[in-house]
Amino acid sequence: MSNDSMTVYLLSIRGTLSPANIEEARKVHNMTAGDPKGVEGAKSLGDLSHMVHVPTGKPESGAGEFLILDQWNNLDGLNTFFADKQVQDGGGMIFTSRDPVVWMPAEGFHSYHFPSPADKKERIIGIVRGMVKSHDDARKVHNELIASTVNAARRAGSVSHETYFRVAAPGSPEGLELFGVDLWQDHAGMDAYYDTPGLMEKMGKMFTGMPDATTWLRPAGDWVEW
Repeated sequence: MSNDSMTVYLLSIRGTLSPANIEEARKVHNMTAGDPKGVEGAKSLGDLSHMVHVPTGKPESGAGEFLILDQWNNLDGLNTFFADKQVQDGGGMIFTSRDPVVWMPAEGFHSYHFPSPADKKERIIGIVRGMVKSHDDARKVHNELIASTVNAARRAGSVSHETYFRVAAPGSPEGLELFGVDLWQDHAGMDAYYDTPGLMEKMGKMFTGMPDATTWLRPAGDWVEW
């Protein structure tokens, strides 16, 4: 596990919002995670970005689920920041329950990042998460799939594709939980692409069981992000 400043780790925090509705959640988030002193503290410790998301479907009750994706280039700084009691208390105000996980870039897995035209305003995230048998097996299936579909994905509105593995504790075997993140600029295009006959079956060959696949978008309103 490297702490090199050019290794960018992904922190995902997925959970159920504590406030009664999304507007109240926005206020609580901006007061806690978006507090200027806290933001500056996180940045000084290696937090490069902080983005918030809600599911593309409407919640069944309350404010529903919430997903935070942060990028860090310092694991020691990340651990120091989230060990702070005030930060933990702030998280408790946002979520009733949450699953924070740190992910590291999947070595040798194809990725891409394309520019997004100014008139393309939509931003939707597609995530797949599941266990694989081995890095080598998953890499082979993944890279063949991405190489054969990248043009179709781009035509459908794909902006970027990145793959990560869960960071394993020191001395533990390599993490086998995979986390794939797609960014899209066209919601309808994304849905049509994911519905391509045979695509999910091919993707499923990477995993030992049924992966968790979800789609997310940025909630309305003024949320503190960077």
